[in-house]
Amino acid sequence: YKNCNMNKEKVSFLLLQVKELSFANPFSYRREEIESEILQSLGRIRIREERFVKIDPRFDQVLHWLSLVEDYLLTDDSEEFSGKKWTSSKEALAYFCLFHELIPELDSLSKLSKTVDSKNRSVFRMVMSGIEKRRKLISEKEISLWRNPAHLFSCFYQLRRAFLYISKGIQGESATISKLRERIWESIFTHDMLSYQQWMYQVVGEFPTIIIGPSGSGKEVIAGAIARSRFIPYLEKEGVFLTHPSESFFPVHLSSLSETLIESELFGHIEGSFTGAIRDHKGVFRIAGDQGSVFLDEIGDVPESVQVKLLRVLQSGEYQPIGGERKNYYKGKIIAATHRDLSERMESGKMREDFFYRLCGDQIQTVSLREILDDSPGEMDLFISFICEKLFGKKGGMQISPGISRILNKSLPEDYLWPGNFRELEQAVRNVVVTGSYYPPKSSGKDQGIDRHFQRTDLSMNQWISLYANQAYENFGSYREAGKQLGVDQRTLKKWALGKSES
Repeated sequence: YKNCNMNKEKVSFLLLQVKELSFANPFSYRREEIESEILQSLGRIRIREERFVKIDPRFDQVLHWLSLVEDYLLTDDSEEFSGKKWTSSKEALAYFCLFHELIPELDSLSKLSKTVDSKNRSVFRMVMSGIEKRRKLISEKEISLWRNPAHLFSCFYQLRRAFLYISKGIQGESATISKLRERIWESIFTHDMLSYQQWMYQVVGEFPTIIIGPSGSGKEVIAGAIARSRFIPYLEKEGVFLTHPSESFFPVHLSSLSETLIESELFGHIEGSFTGAIRDHKGVFRIAGDQGSVFLDEIGDVPESVQVKLLRVLQSGEYQPIGGERKNYYKGKIIAATHRDLSERMESGKMREDFFYRLCGDQIQTVSLREILDDSPGEMDLFISFICEKLFGKKGGMQISPGISRILNKSLPEDYLWPGNFRELEQAVRNVVVTGSYYPPKSSGKDQGIDRHFQRTDLSMNQWISLYANQAYENFGSYREAGKQLGVDQRTLKKWALGKSES
């Protein structure tokens, strides 16, 4: 450990570093680089006070170096660091230290199932006190956040929520997972986090996001993290946030609905507008409201008539319930997802180009489980441990996960493709818990697929219909779309796929 006494050389070095560090993506390689540069230059120090919660050994050292710089500047009366050159750096330092000082309180807010005004007011008073303590470092010229403590409180609350939702929801240490976490953070805060917090937060928060990737690769988990991490204003007079994160995510699984039901689910309907409409229904855009995020899963399978109506929502926020004449407006966020190749869908005429280009401004690409394991085979044990903890709690998960890992390693080849990705892995864990084993579905590769059976004619007609129906479902992604392409009702096709054909 090095001596922790500060001098002007150390102070100037850290002030140059903190300006970028304060607003860097916490999941980025650049953030790691800055921290490493600080420790390589200044070394490790003996921690002399406990006003910061422990995060990890390396970052704790960085944070304490910066706290020493803050203490030095707050007590030093020299003119050395009073010029314009240091204005933005000192404000960034104050921002960084205040945020990390508040982490325990921000975490306690994030754990609440509903907004509690007494707790909010208590934390807000700590924000105000922290600002007053740092008045010597704050000019309000570079970082306008200081002028509005309630807004600064909202920014801190969003930062901590986003970090927790992303880090806890997206597990793994491989390079591909790290890159995915970095990209999700960027989707929320952009690459320029300070500008986002000062003036872009409202508009960017309403940008549509589309998540593309194979089935079972965690698209809904990502969508939920983004939705719950949106900016929520703090209302100082009332002592409450405008909404609670638990009330901000509204998923709609489009592939399971008929065209009429999709429109009803999204836009609502008026009583009597179609058979079965026995009462008014609000629709998810009305329910979600301006602070909510609507998640449209399998957007690649939506009929053109619905695409047209969704396009209007994306362009102007305008929509109408089925059978209604009054226009409604949605100002929240739309998050879409698909496992389809959307370029291919456009070329085949199944997706409107104008609809696609309204969605594609912010694209996130998920990664398959196989890709992650190819990059880092050791991740499998971590994923199994995470699933077990989710199912049985921390203690139960620690007890059961090693045995499940051993069984899956024995049961499956090292290069098993995991076609169902994380969804299949979770079901595999459940299978092992219940039966003590896991046998994956038979491969549908060429040697076992339709081509082979067609050449040999070795299936009964019922088996052939079932195989063909399943292949159609795989090709088109939903029974509704597959039935439409084959000219049969989706319920009939589903019966065939499940082997209930009466042919």
